Amino acid sequence: DPQHRLFLQEVWRCIEDAGYAPSEFSGRAVGVFVGAQFQDYQALIDQSQMPLNGHVATGNAHSMLPNRVSYILNFSGPSEAIDTACSSSLVAIHRAVNSILSGESESAVAGGVSLAISPLSNLLAAQMGALSEDGRCKTFDKDANGYVKGEGVGAIFLKRLSQAKKDGDSIYAVIKGSQV
Repeated sequence: DPQHRLFLQEVWRCIEDAGYAPSEFSGRAVGVFVGAQFQDYQALIDQSQMPLNGHVATGNAHSMLPNRVSYILNFSGPSEAIDTACSSSLVAIHRAVNSILSGESESAVAGGVSLAISPLSNLLAAQMGALSEDGRCKTFDKDANGYVKGEGVGAIFLKRLSQAKKDGDSIYAVIKGSQV
């Protein structure tokens, strides 16, 4: 799934934008939390009827997306894929912050990825009447009439603002995101 590669690239850029080399965190308790919802690429593979192998399973499973990042960068913190529909990336950030505050992770990368590779999810959303008729998103507006699908990838690097553990601890985020 191209979402795996794009998220890995975004994590790499995000860490560099924070002023670090990704190798500085090798072997350390860095958590990876990623929101991902649709599996359009898997649907295309299923439609193609190509011969299947183990790489198809690991290369398309959302659970493998954060694990691939953790494996390649040698992070030893939690590695979680989160699918809570539209709130997946926000929940990923929430999990990352809690992981740092609890001491489970010393720092974390959180974000999300969503690509519209196949028309299937759009067709199904349209059949349900979930898509905005005028193609405009009007969140919390009385004129809201559905949602507008988008695609993109984004990641933030989170760490404690200070190393002191005390009430009111703050988390510092370096934000880097891209649109595709």
